[in-house]
Amino acid sequence: MSRCVAAVYMKVLPASQFTFEQATEAYNLGRIDYLVPMPMSVARLQEYADKYDVDINHSFISLDKEDNPSGLLMLGIREKRTWITRLGVGPNGRRQGAGQGLMSAAIDRSYELGAEHLWLEVIKNNDPAHRLFTRNGFTQTRELIVSRRAPAPMNLEVHNIATASLLNRSQMRDLFTRRRLRANWLNQTESLLNIAGLSGLMVELKDGSRGWVVYHVGMYKLDNIVVEVLEGDLAEVTTAVLSALHNHHPNRDSSAANLPEDEQWEGFKRAGYYDSFRRIEMVKPLT
Repeated sequence: MSRCVAAVYMKVLPASQFTFEQATEAYNLGRIDYLVPMPMSVARLQEYADKYDVDINHSFISLDKEDNPSGLLMLGIREKRTWITRLGVGPNGRRQGAGQGLMSAAIDRSYELGAEHLWLEVIKNNDPAHRLFTRNGFTQTRELIVSRRAPAPMNLEVHNIATASLLNRSQMRDLFTRRRLRANWLNQTESLLNIAGLSGLMVELKDGSRGWVVYHVGMYKLDNIVVEVLEGDLAEVTTAVLSALHNHHPNRDSSAANLPEDEQWEGFKRAGYYDSFRRIEMVKPLT
């Protein structure tokens, strides 16, 4: 018996019945006039799926009345939880039930997989999507910041840094078991461990405060940046840790995604990060 909250008007099929090229086309179709454009190539979408444990066998593509792809929803799967991502509906599927059809398929599949919670994020002020998710039983948990920083070196002396040492993968894995805050799906330990080229720094200040940062060095920018404070003032140590990072990589743009607005965000701002846009994290209990 379906647990959908509304009837499915569109044909919805497993994305595994299509090529990844077709899935990418369906994704980009839904981003033609999106609030924050995020076009992707086939390679980038595949990399995204690998990093965030998206299973193409449990993802879905909707078709219009002429059997042309009209939308895409990808489903991430981890222990006892699932995650909706890359949901988008093209002009040929809007106001015809495509969004609801994809949502219903993902909710039903999450129940079948035994998930206890289904998570997602929606860009702030995307009111139609927010209403769709609310109708389907999702509630808002917190607002998250997607931040950017322009290339610029930082003065380590200003932040009283005593040492900054590289972390190996074993050390990073150990640190991940003692994280302070609940991470969003993009920043969860599973996501970080899926990054083959993940780098890290342990930073100690002259007063004994310390913290660490992990990050990925891309061709043009630093991304997947996660900071944790082990001892000391959250904002102060965060700024110092980021200072060490940008002293190592002064010529790259940087992005840190899905940060809660807390004392640590103040440290990011002091290090030159700015609020690019915001997402609303939402969850639907399944038990």
